[in-house]
Amino acid sequence: MEGVHPRKETVMVQTLCTSGRHEALKCGVHGAAGALAVVMAAYNIAACCFRRDRHLRVNALIYTLVLGWELKQTAHHLRLAHAAVRPGVDAGSGANQLRSAA
Repeated sequence: MEGVHPRKETVMVQTLCTSGRHEALKCGVHGAAGALAVVMAAYNIAACCFRRDRHLRVNALIYTLVLGWELKQTAHHLRLAHAAVRPGVDAGSGANQLRSAA
């Protein structure tokens, strides 16, 4: 790709992945993934009620676990986003320490 600088892309990814930065975006992504996991888990649980296929039970379990993970991640990023708005609040992840070190 012409005109694209690999260094600029690396910096952009590092900026996005830094704790305390773009937390609202990360929260939204995990929230959307959680919403999709709810739909997939519900479908597989409902299908499992009508068809006793093993893969439906496995899928329902996996998507339910994914939902739990996405809820955890959404809450984590939401907590960091609130801490960024209110700097005196400890988010429990060191985000305030990162800000004070900068």
